[in-house]
Amino acid sequence: MTSTELLTMLLETSVASSVAIVLVLLLRGPVRARLGASAAYLLWLMVPSALLAVLLPGPQLVAVPMLAVGTPLPALAPAGVGVNLVIAWPQWVACGWFAGVLLMALRLFGQQRRFRKALGVLQQRSDGLWQAGSSAGLPAAMGLLRPMIVLPAGFEQRYSPLEQQLVLLHERIHLQRGDIAINAMLALLQCIYWFNPLLLLAQRRCREDQELSCDERVIARMAGARRSYGDAMLKTGLAQSALPVGCHWQNHHPLKERIAMLKRPVPGRQQWAASLLLAAGLSLGVGYAAWAAQPASAAPAGQTSAQVYATFIEATLDGTTQRFELRQPSGKPFSFSASSDAGVQWAAEFSLEPMADGLLKLQGALKADGALVSSPTLLVAPDKMAGIEVSTADGRSTWKLQLRSAPQVAVAHAATRIMVEPAAADGEPQVDRMPPPRYPATAVDNRIEGKVMLRIEVGADGRPTDVKVTQSQPQGVFDAAAVESAWKWTFVPARRNGQAVAASLQVPVQFAMDEETTYSESSGS
Repeated sequence: MTSTELLTMLLETSVASSVAIVLVLLLRGPVRARLGASAAYLLWLMVPSALLAVLLPGPQLVAVPMLAVGTPLPALAPAGVGVNLVIAWPQWVACGWFAGVLLMALRLFGQQRRFRKALGVLQQRSDGLWQAGSSAGLPAAMGLLRPMIVLPAGFEQRYSPLEQQLVLLHERIHLQRGDIAINAMLALLQCIYWFNPLLLLAQRRCREDQELSCDERVIARMAGARRSYGDAMLKTGLAQSALPVGCHWQNHHPLKERIAMLKRPVPGRQQWAASLLLAAGLSLGVGYAAWAAQPASAAPAGQTSAQVYATFIEATLDGTTQRFELRQPSGKPFSFSASSDAGVQWAAEFSLEPMADGLLKLQGALKADGALVSSPTLLVAPDKMAGIEVSTADGRSTWKLQLRSAPQVAVAHAATRIMVEPAAADGEPQVDRMPPPRYPATAVDNRIEGKVMLRIEVGADGRPTDVKVTQSQPQGVFDAAAVESAWKWTFVPARRNGQAVAASLQVPVQFAMDEETTYSESSGS
C-alpha cells in the first residue's frame, strides 16, 4: 500500500466513522430515555459498521462510452515544481500519522501500566478472583487474553454480602459481554484516528453507555436491590489512572448519573427486542450508506485482474521516433521515459482497465522535468491506435505518443536444465543417459528457481552406487528431486588399463522456470 492509498483510506474511514458518531451522539439520549441504557449502548455498532463498509470494494457501474481525449489537458502543477516535492508530501504526512499512532499507543500503554502498578501485589483467591493491595478504581475486570476480576483490599469488610454479590455480578456481566475486547478495539481506534477529536469523544461516551448498560442488566436480574447497589457505588474509590483495556468500577462520567439511572424502570422484553431491531437496522443502514457513498468503479466485461495486456508504443520526441512494447496486468501501472536533445526529461505513467463495453481505458500522467503537463484518458478498442501529443509550456520540446493495447494469453512452464561439466580426465565416467528430474510442485507454484550440486559414485557397470548433495540453493527445496532422478541415470564407466572401474564425478543440476511464452489474441499483435 502506497502512502497516498493509506492517507486516502484513513480519510475515507475517518469521514464515515465521524458521520456515524454524530448520529449516535444525537440518538443516544432519546433512545436511552425510551428504551434504556442497553439500547443506547447498542447504537455504537454503527461506528464499526461504517468503518468496515468503507473498506469493502465499492459499487460497480457499467461505464458509458466516452470519446478519447487526445489533446493536452491543463497542467495541474506549475512548471519548475520538481517531481520529488510532488511525490514526497504524502510520505511525510504518512510518517507524521504513524508518529502520532506511536505516541498515542505509548500514552495508553502508560495509563494501563500505571493503573496496574497502583493495584499493588495481586493474589489469587480460592474462588478464582484476584485480590489487590489497594482499592483505587476497584473492583475491575481486566486482562484481554486472560480476563480476571480484581477486588479491592478489604472487600469483605467494606461491602455487605448483598453488595458483594451485586458488585461481582456487575463485573461478570462485563466479562460475559466481552466488554474488555470492545474497550481494546476502542483503544486501537483511538491510536489509529488520534487526529479525529470526534473519535476521542466517542470513546468516552461509549464507555459511559457501557457502564450504564451494565448497571441496568444488574438491576434487571436483582430488581429489589437498587438501594444496596447504589450504596456499593458510593463505597468505591476513584481510579488514579485510566484503564484503556479493561472495565473499572469508576468511569469518566459522574457517579450521580449512574445512581439516577437506578431509579428508572427496567426495560421489558418488548423494549429489548425493539432495541435489537433498532440497532441492527441503523447499523446496516449506516453501513450500506457508507459503502454506497464510495466512488463507483467500472465493471470489467468478463475480464479478470490477472488478464495481461501488451501495449505497443511509438514515441516521437522532437522528431526522433522510438518503438517498444510493454506487457502488464490490467490495473497495474506501467511507465516509460525519454530525454530530448533540448535537455527535457519526459516521463509517462499509464494504467489500463477493461471496460464493460469491450473498450480499454488508458489513463495516465505525462510529466516534463517532473512537472505534470497532462493527465490524458483514452477509451479505445483493443488493438486500435490512440494518439497523444503534448508540449512543454515554453515549446522547447514536443512528445507524440501512439499507443495500441491488446489482450494477451500468457503460459508459463516449469522445466529443468541439467548442465554436466566435461570430464576433467580420461579416468572419470562419461554421461550416457540422464532423464531430467521432476520440478517440485511447491516450487512451481511459488516460481522458485535453484541449483543442486551432486557428487555421484559410479560403479564399473555404469550405474550410480551413491548419490550425495554437496551444495544446494535454496537449501532443501530441490535436493530430493535431484537425488531421485540421479539414481536413474546411466554413465559410461571410467576405464583404467582398458578395464571398467568405479569412479566419481560432480553434476550441477539447474532448476529454472522456462521463459514466459506469450500469445496474442489479436492477429495485429
